[in-house]
Formats: sequence, C-alpha cells, structure tokens
Amino acid sequence: MDALDEAWAAYFAELDPDRRLERFNRLAEGEDSGFQAFARQIYAARYSDPRQPDRKVDTWLWKLVYLPGVYKKRRMLAGALRREMAGTLHDLYLDRPEELTGERETILYHEYRNAARRYLSTCSGARYGSRLFGLKKATPREQREKACEDVWQASRGVALAAGMERAFGLWCAALHDALLEYDPDCGAQYEKLEQSFQIQK
Repeated sequence: MDALDEAWAAYFAELDPDRRLERFNRLAEGEDSGFQAFARQIYAARYSDPRQPDRKVDTWLWKLVYLPGVYKKRRMLAGALRREMAGTLHDLYLDRPEELTGERETILYHEYRNAARRYLSTCSGARYGSRLFGLKKATPREQREKACEDVWQASRGVALAAGMERAFGLWCAALHDALLEYDPDCGAQYEKLEQSFQIQK
C-alpha cells in the first residue's frame, strides 16, 4: 500500500467515528483531491444507514460481527453464501475492480484495517469468549485466539467458502495485517485455520 502522510495515518488510526470526522474535516480544509473525495465517500458509506439516515452505525464493523456466523452456516446455506458475499463485495467497494486505482486501494485497505482494529478493541470484555452460558470466563489468551478466529472467518474463511478469494483479496490482506498488529502470535493460528479449512472442505 502507498505510504500515508502523518495526518492521514492518524485519521485511519482513529477508531471513534466522531473524532474521525473531526480529523477528516481538518484534513479536507483547502484540499480538493481525488484521494480526499473518495475518503469522504467511504466515510459516508461506512457510517450511514440508508433506511434510517439519523441513526449512527458502522456497517463495516457489522460485517466483522455478522460474517463469522455466515461462515459457520456455509454448508447449510451454500447458495445464500454466494449471494451474501456478492452483496458484501458491493458494500466494500470491491465489486468493480477496474475502478480501484492505487489511491482507492490505499484508502480501502486502511479503512478495512480500521474496521478490524475497532472490532478487535471490543474483544477483551468480560463476556467475550466466555463459555457455559457466560459462567466460565475466557482467559486473555483464549480471547485473543477467539478474536483471531472470528476475523479469519469474516475474511479468508468466507472468501474461501464462497470461492471468491481473489475478489476479496484486499479485504483479507487488510484484516490479516490488523490481526498481526493486534497479536503477532495470530500468524501461527491463522495458518492453522487455513490448513483446517483445506482438510474439512
């Protein structure tokens, strides 16, 4: 991915949507570029609900919550999986690869990583990874392992299950990099999940 200057790097690192918008508005002052215009378009698409415009949402964070469930039901809902993934390609701006210039790829990559980091920031709560109806709390290590599995399922897992690895390559690469930033030990677990999928498919 293209290198970002310090101000844009800080924008993509910020997890809070309101603070991100404040940073963006400061960045956009006096700037009129294709990079800035596409970044604004992505921000608006990610944080808006077309059915309820006044409602605050993070549609890409929802993908990370929702897609592991799709992965787990992949055998029961094979046709639905492909339809769901086609819709997800559209939502993630990956359905028209011919339009993905270097700048646009850079923005999407960093925005995907931001969504993954936001998800991973929620994976240390008392209930996350708990078992036996919440009676047995997960250890920090178990929580990190579950987070790795969730993110793998929401990226490589569903892409492999749908046979759409190439189409989802940028999404998968960004989430993989976010995982390694979160916990470098996720690399080994990621490889095990890949191998396990190949054995079970």
